[in-house]
Formats: sequence, structure tokens, C-alpha cells
Amino acid sequence: MKFKTLIVFILLLFSLSVVFAEKSIVYMSDSVHMSDSFNTKYVDMLQSLIDDDFGKGKVNVSKVTKFDMNTTQCLELCNALFNKKYQDTIILNVGDSNYHNLYGFSAYVKDRYRDKPLVIKESKDIYEINNEMLKIYGSTGKNTLTKIVSDVYYKIMGPDSNKTFKPKVVPNFYVLKSDFTVDNNFMAAITTYEQAWELIKNKKFDEAKSFLSSIIEKKPSQSMLYYALGSAYLSESKEGCELKALQYFEDGILVDPLNKLNLCYKGLELIYMLYKGEITADVLFFARALDQYITFPSESLESIVAINTVDYNEKIQIINDWIVSDMDKLRNKAFVAGTDIVLSGYPDDVPINSLLSDYAKNSSKTLYLENKMDIQDNSDVTIYTMAKKIYDFLIGNRILIRK
Repeated sequence: MKFKTLIVFILLLFSLSVVFAEKSIVYMSDSVHMSDSFNTKYVDMLQSLIDDDFGKGKVNVSKVTKFDMNTTQCLELCNALFNKKYQDTIILNVGDSNYHNLYGFSAYVKDRYRDKPLVIKESKDIYEINNEMLKIYGSTGKNTLTKIVSDVYYKIMGPDSNKTFKPKVVPNFYVLKSDFTVDNNFMAAITTYEQAWELIKNKKFDEAKSFLSSIIEKKPSQSMLYYALGSAYLSESKEGCELKALQYFEDGILVDPLNKLNLCYKGLELIYMLYKGEITADVLFFARALDQYITFPSESLESIVAINTVDYNEKIQIINDWIVSDMDKLRNKAFVAGTDIVLSGYPDDVPINSLLSDYAKNSSKTLYLENKMDIQDNSDVTIYTMAKKIYDFLIGNRILIRK
């Protein structure tokens, strides 16, 4: 389901469930560290504690979760909820997904540099794009792009390194092969894709890889199959899996580079954000090269080029600035709408907790709930402990007031 469609769907359910309540609380979570089933039990327990104290129908607690929802997606949801008479408090358990989900980052960058002149690129078809990329990969060590990437590559190898950057992963350029044809049987590709993911979910990695490789060899134009194959290698997590995955993601992008919804762009983004070391220079090299020839690039490609570093700490700081920017927008709109914002920390010891805590300390109309605890099981005791903690927090900060 597309995110914009999800917003409309959630709003319909939300309005139906809270319209009769005197007060409403919305809990939003990316459900990465806590499963959706855990979040459901958690919210249900909070509702039960409130009902016991305030009476049923007085306060309604609603849940909005999405597996990797970042702050921009959360802001879009909150924008849709603000200015509703039934909206009082929003509890947010989001932010950690921003480090691998770059949805909205390119818009944030464009807004910051909106006075920068817009560069119009010459439109090229997939054959021209592949030819240009082949030239770049065939002349590494000589072209300007390689020299630019080498500057950030030295941050990985060290200032005393005499190595010149040369990509370890080189695309296969299937489009330029004489027997390449475009397969328009999209439904068959979807069926194959779903079958492959069933194998991956059941940890039948060798079977999935063999199955997908045989299909790609015969019909190399369906990008989603490359994404599934790359994902199979990442899921298997064997040594060197990221290099194999990157190979398939790059190949999958180049067979369909003009499709902004090409899933392999997401795969490229994941490797760039989640991995450290030399492979990030490979990703940046590919992204910078390809970006020269795509008139309207995918958001993932734009974001990688905008971040433009292989230094992990620099990437984290860039993402932190983006998170704070989204939080500022959320805080300001919540203030106007008369909505209380509570930032809920993650139960795991993740870096985002300190960022959210510091943000709340320095922001008016924003509260922070430290939530660190072991939630390895979905036991009733664990769920009750977490729900009671947030319930006491709401009472203590007079978000809920006993009469």
C-alpha cells in the first residue's frame, strides 16, 4: 500500500474510533524494535489502564504503526491529524528508521538549498545511459568522477594510503548485450518475485538464489527479480554478501534506470546507509555516475548523492540534522494545534535515544519518556510494565488529569 493511501485509510479508521471520546491519544511507532503485535498489546494495555481509572469512552488510545516509518512519514501523518477537534496527544516512537529509510531526505535537502540554481540534465534512454556508464567504469582512475570519490575513499583507507579508488563491483550491462529484450509480462514477474520471497522468508537461500538466477538469465529485464536476489544474499548474511547484493542491485537498476519505483534503488540505499567501509565508496561511485544521466532520479539516488560521503560519522550527523528539522516542524505545528507531543525512547540502546532526549530538553511543548528495557518476549508482565510506565508518565505530566 502506498504511503499516501495509507494516510487516508488510517484517517478513516482513526476518525471513526475516536469521534465519541472526550480525549484522544495517538501512539505512532516504526515497529522496527517492537513488533506490530507487541505494539498492539502495548496500546491495548494502556487503554485498559486508562479505562480502569477514568472510565470507558472517556479517553481513546489509537495505534498507527509502519515497519520502517521515519520522521518525515510520521510528520505527514501528523499533518493529516492536526487541526482535528478530537486530537489531543501524540506519542512518537520514531527516528531510528531515518538511518536506513531516506524517504523525504531529498526534499529536506532541496528545501535547505532552494536558492541553488536548478540543473537541467539532457534526457537519455536506457541504452544511452548504459553506454555512458560503461565508459565511466572502463576508464576508472582517469575520469573526474573517480578523483572525486577518491577524496572520500581516503577517509576509509587512511591518509597514508597510496591506493587509488577502483570499484570492486562492476555492472554486467545486460542492456548492451545483443540478445537483451524487454519482458513486458509484469504479472509473471510478480508471481516469480512472490515465490522467491517465500523461499527467502523460510531461509531457503540457495534454492531462492538458484531459482532467481535461472529466471534472470533467460529474462534479464525485470528489476524486481534482481532486488529479490540481492535481498537473498543480504538475508543469508554470509561473508561478502553485501558485494554480491550490490552487484545485483546495480544490475537491476541499469536494466530499468528510468523507473523511479525500481526496488533496486532501495537496495542501493540500504547498503549505503547500513554498511561501513569500502563498499560505501562503491555505492557512491555508482550513484554519482548514474545521477549525471537521469533527468528525474529516484529519491534514493538523489539522497545518496546529496549525502555524498563514505564517512559513517558524517552520515549519522547529516541524518541527525534531518531528524531535528522534522521534529522542529512537528513541534511547531503541534503547538498551533494545541497537541501535546511525547517522544518515546526505544527499548534498545540505540543512538537515536540520546538525540531525542536532548531535543526534548531543549524544546518547549515536547516531552521525552525514557523507555529502555528488555522486550525479548511478549509476556504480559513486560507489556504491563511498559504500559504502566507510560500511563504514570501521562499522569505525572498532567496530560491525563484525574478529576
